[in-house]
Amino acid sequence: MNYKKEKREESLKIALSRDYFSKYIYKQLGNIDFVIAKHNKKNGQSWLFDELEEGSLKSILWAEAKIGTNHDIYESFVQLILTIGKEKTFEKNLPPKYIGAFDAEKIAFIEYHNIQDVFYQNDFNWNVTPSNHETKEFKQI
Repeated sequence: MNYKKEKREESLKIALSRDYFSKYIYKQLGNIDFVIAKHNKKNGQSWLFDELEEGSLKSILWAEAKIGTNHDIYESFVQLILTIGKEKTFEKNLPPKYIGAFDAEKIAFIEYHNIQDVFYQNDFNWNVTPSNHETKEFKQI
């Protein structure tokens, strides 16, 4: 599929989830744009996010999505890491196996364990706006 024709970020995320992750659940988690999780079973029935208790999400991927093609994939990863750290998503939900970043022409993945130490830095201001690329914290990560 040609993802370059998608004009809205939500359309891009839906198309990507349909084309590559159709066996899984796609949802947003807080300000994390794109979450892929396994279907869980409850009393023999499949159940989705709306019925999940906080912390019971079995994520495979948390990702940052960008519309268009002119985005630096590394900056997208930094924005995702700042979003996760600011919301402390890892304290409320089990972290996924992977984090990712994508736009209409590229996608990249990093295993979560490779970045988890960044969340335990001393003297780090997690209250910065994740999309502000000019902050000291953005540049540090």
